[in-house]
Amino acid sequence: MTERTSFNRAGVGRAGGGLSNVLLLASVRRPELRQRRNLFVAALVLRLAGVGLLAWIGWVHWILWQNEGYKTIPTDGPFFLVDAIAGVVLAVLLLAWPRPLAGLLSAGFAASTILALVISLSVGLFGFKELISAHYVVLALVIESIALVILLAWTVFAAWALRARR
Repeated sequence: MTERTSFNRAGVGRAGGGLSNVLLLASVRRPELRQRRNLFVAALVLRLAGVGLLAWIGWVHWILWQNEGYKTIPTDGPFFLVDAIAGVVLAVLLLAWPRPLAGLLSAGFAASTILALVISLSVGLFGFKELISAHYVVLALVIESIALVILLAWTVFAAWALRARR
């Protein structure tokens, strides 16, 4: 039995979804949800929650860098400043440009901050080992995990809206 394959405008084959569904996650097209009010409200709530959580991640990294002495840590210190800036920039990007690609980048950022913190807690990162009792560590793990789930949910939701629009 052969499986039918169709091609979308970009020329990417899609056999029952597959690759084209993955490519929708990286789409720069704007999802249209205004026709369905309930979906629009749900997507807006997820996006705004993601924006707020990204801004919080940036704020916490700024506080740790500026006030808690993390800027004096030789290699990891500058990464806290980069994370502070990236969190705010991604929050603004997701707010101003609501595309699945922005959500995917934001979710990747949240996942990388969680991963860096877990590595720093367990074996150390660039010679610096974080303590679970340090300021914001437990709160950061919880909030960044929630941010990751919300950002991934919004990204999948936005990509789904693009697919439904076809």
